[in-house]
Amino acid sequence: MVKRVGDKIFIAVAPKRGKGDIEEVAKGGINLIINNRPDGESDDQMSSAEIEATARALGMDYVHIPVVPAQISDEQITAMAEAIKQAGDGYILATCRTGMRAMTIFALAQAKIGVKHEDLLGLAKTMGFDLIDHRERMIQLNKAHAEAEKAKAEG
Repeated sequence: MVKRVGDKIFIAVAPKRGKGDIEEVAKGGINLIINNRPDGESDDQMSSAEIEATARALGMDYVHIPVVPAQISDEQITAMAEAIKQAGDGYILATCRTGMRAMTIFALAQAKIGVKHEDLLGLAKTMGFDLIDHRERMIQLNKAHAEAEKAKAEG
């Protein structure tokens, strides 16, 4: 199942992803796959290397930002924000087993670049994801962004 979370980004629920699934998203116009699922999480999942090889063979870019639930680091948030930025006008598919990690790290990355936490919580809720446990972190990321923008303007 694929859910649209923005103009150019989609979240995919992919408990078991196969080569055919990757071919389908390529046909659908996706330019970048961001895989938020760690290798070895289940015995039946494709490895990151297999997903990357398939994606690249189909002309898509690929980024692996493996996320363990409740252990999302600042570095992973930055990597997600950078991957989204580097995709430019291309379409992005962020994916994990249930969609929750992909939605969470997407929301945290967006908070890091200044998207209001209230908007992100609302968006997630409309899609069936409850990110209230990440509210305080989104607020902190919003504050850090605002301070950085203020310093740049004064600079």
